[in-house]
Amino acid sequence: MSKLAEQELKALSDWVESDGPVDSGVTLNIDEADRVAEQTLRMVGRPSLGHQQATGVGSSPRRQMRLPYELNSELERYVHAERTTASEVIRLALSEYLHHHKHGLANV
Repeated sequence: MSKLAEQELKALSDWVESDGPVDSGVTLNIDEADRVAEQTLRMVGRPSLGHQQATGVGSSPRRQMRLPYELNSELERYVHAERTTASEVIRLALSEYLHHHKHGLANV
């Protein structure tokens, strides 16, 4: 990757993290914009939640579930208002639930 491309990606990453406007003075055509966007997304992806997260290797177990329409709508309103993700809310809710219901786990 060229030094200019690295600088462009760094500027874009900084802008994404700041939520502020940016004016690099560079105008990209659609192909260049797609290329830069793809590279930026690869750089700022979410880390694994696996036990080896600190080393950048490993993977997170995946769970899927279905929600009633109204509960899903309520979740969507919440994540929008709190500027978070549904996954983060669900992880936190499950963690709190299991923490408060540990007495049932002793019998398993």
